[in-house]
Amino acid sequence: MSFMSLRDLFPDHWRLLALELPGRGAASAAPVAATMAEAVSSLLPAVTGHLTGPYALFGHSMGGLVAYELTRELARLGLPPVLLGVSASPAPHMRQVRDRYRDLRTEEQLAGFLHDLGGTPPEVFDEPDLLEYLTRILRADLSLLQNYTADPSGVLDVPLAVYYGESDPMAGRDLVSPWADYSSAGTGFRSWPGGHFYLFDRPEDFAGRWERDVRAAAERAARHRPTLQGAPWA
Repeated sequence: MSFMSLRDLFPDHWRLLALELPGRGAASAAPVAATMAEAVSSLLPAVTGHLTGPYALFGHSMGGLVAYELTRELARLGLPPVLLGVSASPAPHMRQVRDRYRDLRTEEQLAGFLHDLGGTPPEVFDEPDLLEYLTRILRADLSLLQNYTADPSGVLDVPLAVYYGESDPMAGRDLVSPWADYSSAGTGFRSWPGGHFYLFDRPEDFAGRWERDVRAAAERAARHRPTLQGAPWA
């Protein structure tokens, strides 16, 4: 649902697949993922069941880290994307959740964090049931991140596109720049004015940039078609 505002900004011939972790949205009745491995395992069938050609993966905030780990697993299966996009997401080894957010335990503290981060409509804070739902998800996400450990061997042979808001307190330039060490195929960076949810403040600009980056990555992959033809989905 978060990305609905972007849906109509991409080319008509693109096939879009919105991935949703268990415990939220349409899958709200399912148990939340306690570890990154559980999160990836829950998403993997949804991705592999739709691969009929070259594709790109994109994740925002914690979704960027999930998309990175999902890409690692897809690469192990011989199904790598032509591009991985991560947005407002610190490099894996730059996660500081243990120190900065370990005291966010009560609903009031979690609600305050959501308020300060921005991106949550003000009326949500006046709806107890909805606020409880959001803070429950946030608590689970923070727990997952606290249990996450970066793998120093996790360098991808997949191009990376890294996006961030210039005034994002969660993922500024110093925290996202080390993503360059996670790809042997090249990493590009693009920043915009704004905070953690910069892309929803300027959806047309962001969608246009993502489209151009995906097209360029697909063209690069096409120039190496003999390699791609060896993959099951080519």
